[in-house]
Amino acid sequence: MTHRRIFVGVLMLAIATIASASWYDDYDAGLKAVRAGNWSAVVSSMTAAIKQNGSEGNRVRTYGVDFRNYHPYYYRGVANLNLGRYEQAIADLEKASGPGPQDLGSIETLISRAKKEMSDSGPATDTQPVKPPVTQTVAPPVVTPTAPAMDPGLRQRATAALNAARGKLAAAQQRKANGTPQYAQAMSIVTDATAKNATARTNDDLNAIIQAAESAGDLADLAAAPSVATATTAPITPSTTPVIPRSTAATDIVLDDAKRQLRRALENYFAGEFGDASRDFESLTRKLPGNAWIWAFLGASQYSQYAFEADDSYKTAAQRSFREAKKLRRWRDGLPSKYFSKRIRRAFDDTSS
Repeated sequence: MTHRRIFVGVLMLAIATIASASWYDDYDAGLKAVRAGNWSAVVSSMTAAIKQNGSEGNRVRTYGVDFRNYHPYYYRGVANLNLGRYEQAIADLEKASGPGPQDLGSIETLISRAKKEMSDSGPATDTQPVKPPVTQTVAPPVVTPTAPAMDPGLRQRATAALNAARGKLAAAQQRKANGTPQYAQAMSIVTDATAKNATARTNDDLNAIIQAAESAGDLADLAAAPSVATATTAPITPSTTPVIPRSTAATDIVLDDAKRQLRRALENYFAGEFGDASRDFESLTRKLPGNAWIWAFLGASQYSQYAFEADDSYKTAAQRSFREAKKLRRWRDGLPSKYFSKRIRRAFDDTSS
């Protein structure tokens, strides 16, 4: 039943992704038309993108950790200006929140140009039809696209982050952890980020690649080789049955429910199921509020969610959990590397008590 639910969830996510993927494809096609100066194609592509997603922004998420500098109204306004459709250009530019990855001029300058062109051409009336030109028409001014500036240092950081992630994958292979879910997920993220690095056009693209590579590295660090039984124990006979102290037996009974939940939370954490792990650890903090380890694992799960979702609310929650862990225990050397990745340990150390 669990596998069926997982399959259905993955299927629904895939369907939702396919259904919502076309707006950024139209936007990318529009940007390509901008670079070619094909203004009619720009209007067509940006109109298609706006119909599916009319919210502009410098970091509009497509899926996962992929973002776009998304300003379709800006480019449609520039296209209408170059096509001599001045009223439409002004209407679009007034809706734009800023230039996109290719800056073709400030919004204020473009609106002023459109108003001036409209004023110079004069309004057409029903009683005074506009006569067709008898000589040659003057083409509207063409705005030459400029290539987006990319930070060379950021490009080097993206390459270095990908190389570091590959190194961690190689280390996971050496410890025979390449059959784990964490390794498979990390490898998929690195492969996708490598492809995007080859076609990155903006600093936002490079930042997304760096974030994805660091997340993949964290997953590779968590990948552990399956344990192998080294010896078998002889069956216990009545004469060799160990005597369990009553205090130990009573402890097991009292903490039995919490122990099962803790085991499930840790299994989800080390399997990369950070959302499920967070829910169990948070429940355990109410049952065992004075346990610093539970708070530390809760913070690690929440910070891992932040790394994948880029949602600052997860980061805030993780910092709160880390502060609770520090209140309850003195971590002389920080969190142990055996259970926590380098990125998690750094976030823990940077959180003030």
